[in-house]
Amino acid sequence: MEEETELLQDLVVFGVAVTGDDVHVDIYGSTEHVCGSVRFTFPDRGERRRMVRLLERWCRDQTPLTFVANGNSIVLQNDAAVFGSQLEASQ
Repeated sequence: MEEETELLQDLVVFGVAVTGDDVHVDIYGSTEHVCGSVRFTFPDRGERRRMVRLLERWCRDQTPLTFVANGNSIVLQNDAAVFGSQLEASQ
């Protein structure tokens, strides 16, 4: 049985909190009017710090993100940073 992929674009972060290895990220937006929280676990302290700094920057800058969920995997992605020049060329 193939798992369904959920994709939501134009979400922004409005809060980031750390509890132990877990990073809780509050998100809202998209045409689906999403408001919720996602929990990521980063056992490695250095990786957790890097991810928290990135998430806090996205929150501060109100960076539009894409949420992709497939099975047990959830990703928040800055499409402009990932696809930068390709997105600009298509506009």
